[in-house]
Amino acid sequence: MRFLVSLLLTVSFVNSYSQINEVDNKYLEDQFYLGLYYSTLTSSPENFNQNKFSSTLNFGFIRDLPLNKQRNFGLGIGAGLSLNSSSSNLKLSDLNNVISGEIVNAENFTKNKWNTSSIEIPFEIRWRTSTPTNYKFWRVYFGIKTSYLLKSKFKYESLNSSYSLQNLPFRKTQSGITLNAGNNTWNLGLYMGLNPVFTKDFGQIHPELKDLKEFKLGLVFYIL
Repeated sequence: MRFLVSLLLTVSFVNSYSQINEVDNKYLEDQFYLGLYYSTLTSSPENFNQNKFSSTLNFGFIRDLPLNKQRNFGLGIGAGLSLNSSSSNLKLSDLNNVISGEIVNAENFTKNKWNTSSIEIPFEIRWRTSTPTNYKFWRVYFGIKTSYLLKSKFKYESLNSSYSLQNLPFRKTQSGITLNAGNNTWNLGLYMGLNPVFTKDFGQIHPELKDLKEFKLGLVFYIL
């Protein structure tokens, strides 16, 4: 909690510090981003449940590309890093070097989660009410984000056993629709995955899980 408070104060300070008095008619905005999301999985079977708090933290750089003289409409393209943590009752196991999944009772384990890290490439269509001298403005950014999986790990713990797995059967490449809207520092962020999270081979073995997709809702902060 202290970390999040410190992070928000730092973002606010940087935004304030970057507001210079000199008028710049070729100004750029919102080139660094930080997002904190609550993550869930859609199209899941009835007995699938997420427990505790599943979250995503992402951050990166987006090149601002204004398309009009007022510089309040344009595009943005960039790159960043996404860290995801998801807890559920989907237990993954390694059987003869093949990872399989099983929906289990949440009372049978103390930890059942996977973590992933990915490189992401966001593309945005940007509209805002900014001017060369107005640093507190409304924004609506709509776009698509493509990510490439770097690392994945699963951790299971119960009273009787404990193990971990790596290189989980997730799709290497994911795409999703994004919508970020808000005023000044505070912005609501939405991500809706377009692809199933698991590979086609895993989906054939577990057809009830083949359509699981990511949905994320949270806060996005833009800097400079």
